[in-house]
Amino acid sequence: MEKPTVHLTETISPELRDRILSRLEAERIEPAYRLLTPAALRQLGTIQSADEPIVSLYLELTPARRLKDAWHVAFKNLVRTRLASLKDRRLREQVASELARIELALKEGLPAMGRGVAFFVCESLGLWRQIALPIPLPDRLELASTPYTRPLVRTRDEHDRFVVALLSREHSRFFISQIGYVEEVLTLTGPRLRGLVTDWIDWNQRDDLELQLIHQEGKALATIASLVFQQFEARYLLFSAPEKLKPSFLEHLPKAIREQVGGECSVDVHAPVHQVAEAIEPVQRAVEAREEVRTLERIQESLPERGVWGVESVIDAINQRRVMTVAVDDAFQVPGGYCPHCELLVLDASKPCPACGQPVEAEGDLVDRALEMALAQDATIELVRSEAARTLMAQHAPMGALLRF
Repeated sequence: MEKPTVHLTETISPELRDRILSRLEAERIEPAYRLLTPAALRQLGTIQSADEPIVSLYLELTPARRLKDAWHVAFKNLVRTRLASLKDRRLREQVASELARIELALKEGLPAMGRGVAFFVCESLGLWRQIALPIPLPDRLELASTPYTRPLVRTRDEHDRFVVALLSREHSRFFISQIGYVEEVLTLTGPRLRGLVTDWIDWNQRDDLELQLIHQEGKALATIASLVFQQFEARYLLFSAPEKLKPSFLEHLPKAIREQVGGECSVDVHAPVHQVAEAIEPVQRAVEAREEVRTLERIQESLPERGVWGVESVIDAINQRRVMTVAVDDAFQVPGGYCPHCELLVLDASKPCPACGQPVEAEGDLVDRALEMALAQDATIELVRSEAARTLMAQHAPMGALLRF
């Protein structure tokens, strides 16, 4: 019986999509340290312990911290101080046991890239998350019934989530990335790719076989790149591909993703991950700077009805649930207060809540709480880090926002 020909010019079927997703999960490389995705952060927000506390640890891993195990001194000091504050012997022993597990994991290996690490651990829940952070966050150790995730808002920049596709006909690799950190999530060889998507070739069309293969492989790779893009909620796609393969790959990307192609990168398809990170960083920086400047320009263009500048104005808009996008200089911090009864932010923690008259909780940095609330309102965050955007922002204020109404 003659084998049927699969024509990939047709729409990808649900069954084929499921096969690719299953292969993506089955083939996904599992590093010890994961990059925090939006889905993973949402999942952390659903975890709660009724008995043993969840240990949340943040540790900076700047280049200086990596020298001569300087991170270990900082870790031990953090642990010693926190354990000394626990009066309950059973609790102290239980937390010490969790921290010993974290220390062992750190000794076994730090993330090869990134500027920090976060752990969320609770043995009674079977909870173990070790996450590589693209930016340094202050050392912190918290014990609570839920994971302490507020510092992670600093990793939720609107334009800092990339999928990277290094493509060839014989070997293709897919990565997710934030600037300074890259994680490989899928590798496909040419034969495996053809077996996954192009099950049979019409051998009666030998003259067109090469073009047919390139066309099919380009569409298959576009499909896989799109699924990785969607699964990890990326904002931009970077790619490297041979000239013969590139037209088919770009042609078959969904229009919405094609519009989010951030650029091409020049990197060998077999390069180690750290070289991939180095090769794509200039392209990522350029995308980040362009989008940061554009966001600030949109705020200025939207004044005064749909845009505001200034800390007080942005805080008021967050309190009124009006923010659509919050832009803030990533280095900016300001103290303030928070009323847990009314869920209001205030700039002066010495005064009672203006709504209910109750005392407010002091916040050492009101910006993190403000960003957390903005995200809870489905707003997007623009953390301004590029020199071009910071120069523009200095003409206005360290915080600004686009408003929904």
